[in-house]
Amino acid sequence: MIYLQRILIVSPVRGVIFPIYLILSLLLLVISISYFKDLLVYAGFPPGLGYALAVEISFLSLALSPVNVVVKEFKTPAIVPEYDVVYIFGFPVYLPKLERTYLTTLLAFNLGGAVIPLLLSLTLLYLSPGKLLILLDVVVIIVVSKLFSRVVNGVGVVMNPLIAPIFSVLVSYILFFHQPILIPLSAYVSSVIGTLVGADLLNIRKILEARPQVISVGGMGTFDGIFISGLLSIFLGQLLISL
Repeated sequence: MIYLQRILIVSPVRGVIFPIYLILSLLLLVISISYFKDLLVYAGFPPGLGYALAVEISFLSLALSPVNVVVKEFKTPAIVPEYDVVYIFGFPVYLPKLERTYLTTLLAFNLGGAVIPLLLSLTLLYLSPGKLLILLDVVVIIVVSKLFSRVVNGVGVVMNPLIAPIFSVLVSYILFFHQPILIPLSAYVSSVIGTLVGADLLNIRKILEARPQVISVGGMGTFDGIFISGLLSIFLGQLLISL
């Protein structure tokens, strides 16, 4: 782990698992290029430009997966046991005492797993003709993500990766059945923002109670729930409109 002021560089996985992670990430990169290209075309980009942007977005998401930007430091008061040593006739005697100190927790956002999907979602939301309906979809997924997510000590926020995509696609279909081409777009935006806010940000207080050293939103990079939920939403949205 490397900490450079506000930049924290840490690999999502270590050891013998890293080569497997890298191979699966490259496979996911190829898959995501196709999905992101279709998504950008839905938003109105020409196919050629959409493909170029999809390649750039997918590559950056993978390349920046180890990079986290620290946005806030939390200092929690804590009482830590300490010992004074007193020598009596040459023998050490340890006298316990309690010292008041502060434990520091860093809140960071992963560039590949959270920031890039969020920026893409905000861009698509800005370009979409159905902004208000998409925002309604986002609110629903925020509530759903909050209800279905839970905090596990030593693991972080846990939620079934299918919850957000399924609900986002169903709500998108209800809202855009008259404009089916917007279903994958709405599903992606609501799934990414809804998962980020509902599952991660709204659970920050519970995570802080466990006093971890680092809270990395989207910290698993391209295999984080935020990134994966977005891709699954596009897939399910495309599948629905093709039926």
